[in-house]
Amino acid sequence: MDQISHIPQSTAASLKASRIAKNYSLEDLAIATGLTVSEISVAEDELGTAPSSHVERIKHALA
Repeated sequence: MDQISHIPQSTAASLKASRIAKNYSLEDLAIATGLTVSEISVAEDELGTAPSSHVERIKHALA
């Protein structure tokens, strides 16, 4: 089972900044990662909690 944890503010902000810098919409990133827009939004939320596997999928797509 995926570990669900609080996403550090710096990680959440970094994910969102990287997505915007690459001109990806939430929908574009959802397609690239196989995640839903909602799952990506949680990972980008400084107060959100998301499975670490989701964060890794997003980081991989934005690399």
